[in-house]
Amino acid sequence: MRGPPGNACTLPSVTRVPRAAGLVLILAACQGKHGASPSPSQSSAALAAISAGTSAPAAPAASVSPASPTSAAPSASAAPSAPYVPDAKRYPWLADERDFPKPDSSLEERFPAPPGYKRVAAEPGSFAEWLRGLPMAPEGTPAKSFDGHETLSADDDYLAGVVAIDTGSADLQQSSDVIIRLHAEYLWSRGEKEKISYLSATKLAMPLSRWEKGQRLIPNGPNVFWVVKGKPSEVDHAEFRRYLDAVFNWANSTSLSPRSAPVTEPKDLVAGDFFLQTEEPNHVAVVLDVAEKPSGERVALLGQARSPAESVHVVRPGKATPWFSVRPPVPVLTPHSQALAWGDLRRMTTSAGDADK
Repeated sequence: MRGPPGNACTLPSVTRVPRAAGLVLILAACQGKHGASPSPSQSSAALAAISAGTSAPAAPAASVSPASPTSAAPSASAAPSAPYVPDAKRYPWLADERDFPKPDSSLEERFPAPPGYKRVAAEPGSFAEWLRGLPMAPEGTPAKSFDGHETLSADDDYLAGVVAIDTGSADLQQSSDVIIRLHAEYLWSRGEKEKISYLSATKLAMPLSRWEKGQRLIPNGPNVFWVVKGKPSEVDHAEFRRYLDAVFNWANSTSLSPRSAPVTEPKDLVAGDFFLQTEEPNHVAVVLDVAEKPSGERVALLGQARSPAESVHVVRPGKATPWFSVRPPVPVLTPHSQALAWGDLRRMTTSAGDADK
């Protein structure tokens, strides 16, 4: 997202490509397209502590322990599963002629619930159920930037897997754009195009319906406006993807706040919720799946897409497990962000006009 400063964790190993002027499985995303590069939020010792299930020296109250050292691997006695068949109707980008790794499993298949845990129920047809079926790239796939540079090696201690979805060919789909992309694709797959609308950093509504009418987003100084540039036409998924790039260019983490509502009870955590940090270094973490013990103890998976734009990927506390323990009100620590506070938990509303009602 471009817009004013507010949503990108800058990757030190990748140089940002300037563009014209004009967020618990959790997907994490960092600060905006014009924000300053954040300093590392945790030392290597702290991350080691996370993986080992001990408190980080600098923040003992926010320590996070892996759910189980064996939870990442299915039982050796499990029956062979049927071959994975990608569903391009449910995940429509799979039929696009864009560059993305070809899937070989779903999120749910790749990451079994840890021993003693069971995935929380997801309502059929819900965003949570849709996220659970996200197509995953084959194991051993590294995370890459939009221009093809490797940002995380396949054997990185904190990389659990890469989602099989395109990043785009420009530095646009980064940080909080991830929740917009997933939410919009979900609505598109359900034929609910009238609900697809997001806000620019200047709070301009950017509904897909205006794009269908031939209008396009045009900058004027620090602002952006809709201008008629063509005739109304049917929007296919390829054109929808171009609309999303325009949204990414003008939205940022701060514009997600009025497009979402706070989740006041952590016990209500569901896939699709996200942690929204609007103070620098801004960060977004999207919940993709949650599992629970009969005792009520919960775990979640984490992921992210940083800046410059890179592969949407699942992050983990260490090689032992992809699952993070979540123990409200204790903040959640991730390898590439500041601690995630439960007061920052939000949920996308039905449409851009329904936020905070």
